[in-house]
Amino acid sequence: MRREVNVLAKNRYPYKFFGQKLLLLVGLLLLGGLTLLTPTAAQSQDLAELSAQGKAALRDQQFDRAEKVYEQVVKLDPRSAEAHSDLGLALYMLGMYSRAITELHKALELNPHLDRTSVLLALSYFNTGELDHAIPLLEKAYRTMKDDPVVAAHLGLAYLRGEKDESALVVLSHWVELEPKSADALYFKGKAAMYVASNSFSQLSKAAPDSYRMLQLRAEMLRQQSLTPAAINEYKKAIARKPDAAGLHYALGTLYREGGRLDEALAEFQEELKISPGDAMTDFLIGDIHLQRHELDNAVQYLSEALNIHPGLTEAKLDLAKTYQAQGKVDAAVKMLQTVVASDPDDQDAHYLLFSLYKESGQTVEARKELQIFQELKRKTTEQEQRRMRLDSID
Repeated sequence: MRREVNVLAKNRYPYKFFGQKLLLLVGLLLLGGLTLLTPTAAQSQDLAELSAQGKAALRDQQFDRAEKVYEQVVKLDPRSAEAHSDLGLALYMLGMYSRAITELHKALELNPHLDRTSVLLALSYFNTGELDHAIPLLEKAYRTMKDDPVVAAHLGLAYLRGEKDESALVVLSHWVELEPKSADALYFKGKAAMYVASNSFSQLSKAAPDSYRMLQLRAEMLRQQSLTPAAINEYKKAIARKPDAAGLHYALGTLYREGGRLDEALAEFQEELKISPGDAMTDFLIGDIHLQRHELDNAVQYLSEALNIHPGLTEAKLDLAKTYQAQGKVDAAVKMLQTVVASDPDDQDAHYLLFSLYKESGQTVEARKELQIFQELKRKTTEQEQRRMRLDSID
């Protein structure tokens, strides 16, 4: 069992799991037709009274009181599945998982159709770390209660603790779909994804330690650490190993471009186009380099080709508008930028470029309007960034 996730799960999800959500489970158990059996007429009055007291204690979250009441109930009526189930629930909420398991098993032996009791038994096994028992019960519950976040969370975490990482990632991704703003769901999904990636890369290093993919992986890891010269060397080794692999020349070209080495970047992007001739981003980056060099006709050629392949590529539209501006084609540049703001009214670069074009052509009213829009968008962005920084400092 993966101890780190075991500790994380138990720390984050003690017996009052998900607060109100587990209390909803309490309510469902209480509303599920839990009518006590009455073995003798003499006992019926006591059972009814005790049952009412027990249910009231559970509703009021007085779990220690509920435990005492239901201990009396099961002595009077040991064949009541519902009484054993309610006692198990009280014990679970008190963190007495081993005793809860015993009572919940008794309830299910007497009535195998108590689905919520089966879920509670699975959660009890989860909290005692008995994954061999917890996982089958959670899988069964997940088939019929897939959209219950308590079930999804526990099954995903059980898989994660049991090192079944790919299964965990699937279920935890569904938990995120159910609760997209849950920090816990997002954290554990990320954790599962990290383990899946780590396992895959570990297998790669064993299966093909000298492959171009291993060299590519090393290059990407070095790049993430901002070790650019070392990353470049690893990309070169990968290309030498497999010169026709798609993506390698592109990745090396972007590193050269970031470092201002435009000639080398352009050569790599041209090589990438030979391997992947229909790649819009490669055409865009070639066009961008030509624009930086003021090679305007070449810039128009490649940027237009990028937009033919990917009409919604905003970066290419902005660069093409800049190219038209440099060629003195103000109307063409304005028309291109208007398509950008039509699809994304908050694009600051497009509004600023429109401001400069209108100003250049003497259209002062339009220029003033675009400048105001740009300044307002910039102000909002600055306020949002400051708010994020304050929140980060509080955290």
